[in-house]
Amino acid sequence: MKHLDLLNEFRIAMSQLAAQVEAASAMQMYDIHKVSENLILGVLRELYEWRQLRNLNSTERANFPGIDLADDVAGVAVQVTATPTLDKIKSTIETFLAHGLDKKYRRVVVYVLGRKQASYSQDAIDRAANGRFKLDTATDILDYRDVCGIASHVDPKQLVAALEVVRTYLRGGVARGLGEEDFNPLTSPPERVNLNLVEVYFPSTLYIAELSDDLEAFKSKKVRNERKTFGEAVRSLNLRVPSDYEVSGRQLITFHQLDDKQGPFAQLIELGTVTPLQAREFYGANEDRERVFKSLLRFTMQQKLYKHGVRWMHEDSLFIFVPWANGDLLREENWVGQRASKRAVYERKLNKKDPNKTFLCKHLAFAADFIFSAGRWYVALTPDWYFSFGDNFRRSAFADANLSWLKRKEVNSTVAGHFRFLTAWLSALDQDDLFESIKSPAATLSLGETVSFSNHPALLDDTWLPLRDESDDSEEAQIFGLFDKL
Repeated sequence: MKHLDLLNEFRIAMSQLAAQVEAASAMQMYDIHKVSENLILGVLRELYEWRQLRNLNSTERANFPGIDLADDVAGVAVQVTATPTLDKIKSTIETFLAHGLDKKYRRVVVYVLGRKQASYSQDAIDRAANGRFKLDTATDILDYRDVCGIASHVDPKQLVAALEVVRTYLRGGVARGLGEEDFNPLTSPPERVNLNLVEVYFPSTLYIAELSDDLEAFKSKKVRNERKTFGEAVRSLNLRVPSDYEVSGRQLITFHQLDDKQGPFAQLIELGTVTPLQAREFYGANEDRERVFKSLLRFTMQQKLYKHGVRWMHEDSLFIFVPWANGDLLREENWVGQRASKRAVYERKLNKKDPNKTFLCKHLAFAADFIFSAGRWYVALTPDWYFSFGDNFRRSAFADANLSWLKRKEVNSTVAGHFRFLTAWLSALDQDDLFESIKSPAATLSLGETVSFSNHPALLDDTWLPLRDESDDSEEAQIFGLFDKL
């Protein structure tokens, strides 16, 4: 049936948009979020028949507080966001109320561009609304699955209109009947583009087991952070276990073979409950298990990198290179790109007035976000810097200013160089870990090829890159000195 074809096309297009937004967020690329506002505006206007819905960021003023879209006649306000958390919902409500918008709009809808959470606390939202209006978690927090559900029940004319909105944006604004090459013909050959996505490989089997009934920490009914509580139990028993595991629903999930009676987790689980499971069966079960699996991948990477002198900084969500010894002033790593070379990944600057004291430490760092797309797993590696001071590499109070200065100085080729180093260095670790696993098998993950495609329109750097700001040359000498070995 033609109607069924239209529904399938709409479902696929909306799910693709959600996946693209999630991938762009992981890569810290946010342009698609702003473009998506108008796409969602058109879809909601057609499916929900909010005929006067408009983009407040365009018609009123940029960054309109609390909401993005509104229909004054229907009394509906809409926040479009890529952040699905309860805190984001509460923040929207607080901003909405702080500007007195509840006097104008009776209903607030939050549209999540990716996927919303499986559930939200209605009590927490009601407390934030303070009785001034009602935001129903069942009907007022939407994502693409909700609009697809509405699309299956509306008049076919409404479905066609909504689908045409999506088609237009996916075509880049080209009207029906015109090919993109007619609207905006290429003037130069396409170029190959490398994304910061690298394919990830991991053991095909993971193991799940019930936690031991003897763990005192889990005998209470309420355990807010199960992994943290499990870690405290491990330390109280003076045990040492690897960090590549997750705890969810009072079950331990890991790639380690838990049925080994001599294994590191044997005293912490009920051995009779150990269940091997195909990884794809676990993460494919539901969104909550996919979230747990992403966390497991991150902890597995954390375990892998720790022995190679890379530490996870939880508060900043960054992996940072650290010195091999506390007194080291410099750490360099060999790597092979176009040629063999060395890269400084850690540097400690001493206080000029007292060389026995540390002024600041600079660490090469990177964020790692795991993404599941089209049946494959990828990690988005985003190069960064981290500045520390004192014991345990505490974040320096000067970190934000130094990082801002540095990022203004770095150009695309600099960041690309950092990324090439990271992928080459991480791939070299896979060879080392391979030989180690032959001696002593251990759970690990490895990296594949960088994702790239060859048909991207060519972009001239001279045209698209920002102009150099000569005022940066007058920055304080101490900041410049920190980066003189880039």
